[in-house]
Amino acid sequence: MPKAFSDHEKEAIRRQLREQGQRLFEIHGLKKTSVDDLTQAAGISKGAFYLFYPSKEELLLDILEQIEAEMQASILHYVVRNDANARQNVRAMLSNFLVMRDDYPLLKNFSQDDFMYLVRKLPAERVQAHSNQDQVFIASFTQKLAQEGITIRTPPRVVTNLIKSLFFVGLHRHELGDDAYQESMAILVDLVAGYVTEGA
Repeated sequence: MPKAFSDHEKEAIRRQLREQGQRLFEIHGLKKTSVDDLTQAAGISKGAFYLFYPSKEELLLDILEQIEAEMQASILHYVVRNDANARQNVRAMLSNFLVMRDDYPLLKNFSQDDFMYLVRKLPAERVQAHSNQDQVFIASFTQKLAQEGITIRTPPRVVTNLIKSLFFVGLHRHELGDDAYQESMAILVDLVAGYVTEGA
């Protein structure tokens, strides 16, 4: 039975699991990274691992949500340009979001196959909770734009689905090829920005 950890130890172990997990998932992917790999890298027992996460998939989702939170915070602190119109500003914000995504190898190499495998392995309520977080972000995103004088003319549900669609296109990056992906995303981002602002 794993020993009891102090609060300080728990925080340190959780941080180590996230750091080592991100590194291993980047190198080997979700399927080829085992709980044994994670515990060895973090310097804990397998029994101790399950005190923190019910599965390696839960750890990966926790890491992904941490990265997503950093990216969302960047969008919410983005400074809009006074010399640009609504469409141009929204396009720049979404483009910046996608550029940031490329800064994280875990996201850049995350494929449709990885996504579907992750969703299959996670409890349905955990997947739903993650989806609910997306709704919270879109509400904050819309509020941020309103504060900047940019009016979003489509319902939050539509904005959420359009941004998710950009994410799903990203899952097929390797199938498209990098050049085709970059070209397609530039067009799609511009179309989404134009649609949600409707020329505002």
